[in-house]
Amino acid sequence: MVTARSEVVRERYPQLARILDLLSQAPEVESDLISEIREQIRSGEYLSEEKLNIAICRLLKEILGG
Repeated sequence: MVTARSEVVRERYPQLARILDLLSQAPEVESDLISEIREQIRSGEYLSEEKLNIAICRLLKEILGG
């Protein structure tokens, strides 16, 4: 559906319009997985000691250039 607003975007920001077109053609993200992760974050279950250790190791590697 083309609206007046989308026509304005296409005229003024053609690159943005192209990106939005490409995004609309992208496969759908698994919304169940996203919902599950959001719920884990809300409940405090997402962050675990293992995930924290992995993040710390990655951060140290990046800082130390390795």
